[in-house]
Amino acid sequence: MSDTVNEVTLTAPSGKTRRLTLSPAEPGVWRSTVEVNELGLWRATDGTLNALANVGPPNPREFTEVTSTTEVLAPLAHATGGDAVRVEAGSGIHVPRILAVRSSDTFRGDDWLGLRIREASVVRGIGVLPIFAGLIGLLLLIGSLAITWLREGR
Repeated sequence: MSDTVNEVTLTAPSGKTRRLTLSPAEPGVWRSTVEVNELGLWRATDGTLNALANVGPPNPREFTEVTSTTEVLAPLAHATGGDAVRVEAGSGIHVPRILAVRSSDTFRGDDWLGLRIREASVVRGIGVLPIFAGLIGLLLLIGSLAITWLREGR
């Protein structure tokens, strides 16, 4: 056993780090107390040994009910004119048509879902490049190298 211990680097769930100096608590046990302000998995290391500590509930709220359902989002979706639907209904995959909708109070139908067009971006131009432009350039480069090699090899 050692009478000294290296400083420990404590890394928060957000990635922020801080250095801790441990003090002896009993033979072979070193401790430090830290106030934490983030929930999640904290990592402590001295460069050789690592330790992990979970701060927060052992069973977070988002893991208490993991059954897939549309009932949770349905009230919000219906209040905003949308819908919450299943993509797979048990007898195969059914993906509804996705349509662009400019102005409407309803963004759903029996077999379609709408996405509101917000005109938030403007296309100023489209560039067209032939699909074989890179291949032609590569062939010209290889050809010029082959001609140079043949000429210098004489």
